[in-house]
Amino acid sequence: MAEEAAERLILLVEDRPSSAAALEMVVGAIASASVRTLSNGAAAWRFLDSGEGARVSAVVTDWDMPLMNGLELIQRMRSSAAHRATPVIVISGTTESTAPERALEANAFFAKPWSPGRVRATLEQLLYERDAKSE
Repeated sequence: MAEEAAERLILLVEDRPSSAAALEMVVGAIASASVRTLSNGAAAWRFLDSGEGARVSAVVTDWDMPLMNGLELIQRMRSSAAHRATPVIVISGTTESTAPERALEANAFFAKPWSPGRVRATLEQLLYERDAKSE
């Protein structure tokens, strides 16, 4: 009998409610996934730095947000022993031409408009790889 996969908590960080709702549908469709949505990088970092943050399996974040942008969030994560290896996907509508290069510490970068199928497939692959490493 196959063992059921443990629930995976995906942290979604997006300041635009319409974009957050669309991403929640995509991420929420992944088997054994639950979604926690926060509206900026500062709130996301507080959550990650709390006791609940240890449950986060992956982060999907916008690039341009108030209080703390996606790049700053990723830099904090990569400098933290607890979150250094947490998979991160950046989804951005930024027109900054160097954004993909600056997001190199992320596992994937998607420019808006993004493909729901590609985002889901990428996230599923990152979760699979993460799970395989922890076995």
